[in-house]
Parts: sequence; structure tokens; C-alpha cells
Amino acid sequence: MSLDGSVQGPDGRSGTINTASDRHVFALQRALADAVLVGANTARYEGYRAIDLEPWQLQIREQEGLAPYPVLVIISASVDLDPVIATPAEGTGGGVMIITTAGKPEGDLEPLRAAGITVLEGEGSALDVAMIIDQLAGTGLPRLLCEGGPRLHNHLLAAGVVDEVALTLAPVVVGGQGLRSTSGAALAVPSSFQLHHALYADDGALFTNYRLNRAEPHEGAPSG
Repeated sequence: MSLDGSVQGPDGRSGTINTASDRHVFALQRALADAVLVGANTARYEGYRAIDLEPWQLQIREQEGLAPYPVLVIISASVDLDPVIATPAEGTGGGVMIITTAGKPEGDLEPLRAAGITVLEGEGSALDVAMIIDQLAGTGLPRLLCEGGPRLHNHLLAAGVVDEVALTLAPVVVGGQGLRSTSGAALAVPSSFQLHHALYADDGALFTNYRLNRAEPHEGAPSG
């Protein structure tokens, strides 16, 4: 986020406030994840595609015993997504999965599945993010990296399934009405985190990593 608390630059996109060091850390986090979790609005607005990686990222994954590419997992109530999201911007990429609510018309799902996207429907009209996290872990995707957006971040925190928060403070002030890193109802029980490490980059970005304070049990409620 910017020094004045915005996760968006003047153009409404997060990339505007990224620094070179932040982009590298972002890429490193992807290299260490089994799956990248993102909300549908963020996927559409930020132009998400199946995740492709640089050779150095692939080498890290091989050393860590991970699959060649992380899976892109999109949480979408509407499934209003372009099937092109199944193809990476360049070269080879990982699989794409869309998790949505039950009862979608087959006509809405067929183009996505035809593009090679795995579409999973929940059991009701609302998505239980805690259950989604458990299901992903049960299918061999325990190392999850959530890249946004603010509503999904809020749902995950409310459900008590966030183990750590990686926050980069960009050395800029943008003003305006930019979003916070979370958006939605206040948490019934605020999550408590402890600073694990901080790193200052040559380009002025400050990287912080907070780990969940497990000494204080969380009583979050599922959200969809």
C-alpha cells in the first residue's frame, strides 16, 4: 500500500504503486505457492491469466518439490469471466480453477470448461471460504497465496484462515479514494498478528511479514 493507505495508484490499479523490488518479491511468493487465490473482480480488472513463470522461478519450484506452475484459483459468484483466462500471457502456464455457487446454467459453464478451466460449484447460494481452503488443501494445494481483492481478503480474515500477511509499504503518497487492503464488514473478532520480519529495499519499499498470533484463538464465521 501507499504511505497514505491506498492499495491503488491514480489509475485504480495496484501495479501503479509497485516498485521493482516489490515485483521481485511478488514473483518469489508465486514461486513458492501451490495456488494463487484471487477474487473475480480483481481477476477481471488486473487482467489475470494462467500463471506463467520465469526460469529462476521454475528452478525454485523444482528445488522445493512443487509442481511446475501454481494453479490460479478464482472465486466468482457469477462466473462472468473470459475463457481466455485459461491461457498464459506468454509461453506455458499452470491450470485455472473457478469456484462458484451452485446452480449455474450449463451454458455459462461450458465455454469455461471447454477452454480447459476446472469449474467447481459449491453447495448453496453463498461460498464458505473456510471450506474452500480445506478442499484446496485436501487436493494437494496447501500453500495458498491470496493476491486480492479487498473483499476476498476480508472474507478470509473473517473465516480465520489467514496464517500470515505480507504487506509492502510503497514510498509514495497518492491521495484520492483508493481502496484499503480489506473491504467489507468489520471483523467480529479482530485478528491479531505479530511482526515476523521487515526488510528495507534499495528502491525505498519496506517489506513486512506478519504471522498470526496463535496464542489468541480466532472465532471467525464463514463468509461467502
